[in-house]
Amino acid sequence: MINSKQAPSYKLAKFLNKKLLRLIDLPNTYTAQNSNEVAQDLHNIQINEHNRMITLDIKDLHVNLPTKNMLHITKFWFNRRNHDPVTTEHILYLLKIILKQNYFQYNNQFY
Repeated sequence: MINSKQAPSYKLAKFLNKKLLRLIDLPNTYTAQNSNEVAQDLHNIQINEHNRMITLDIKDLHVNLPTKNMLHITKFWFNRRNHDPVTTEHILYLLKIILKQNYFQYNNQFY
């Protein structure tokens, strides 16, 4: 596991995440902070004969998300919520910066 807390964009990403959660109220979204939270949620599920269950391994999903699509979708939701165009463009600019950060340090070398 790579810890990116020392990356220049870490604080910006943390700030922007809180801002996006507040500004874009997505319908039917479910998030989990860790595997314990997922386990607790699964424990509380009521299953009957009409339910189907799938499993997903999404630990590396963020690597496969196209950056341009993420920006387009974010812009769509901002426009749908009628946010100020200037605020929208600023948020998209910051998001683009964060999404382009793709490096890590191993054995004192940056990759």
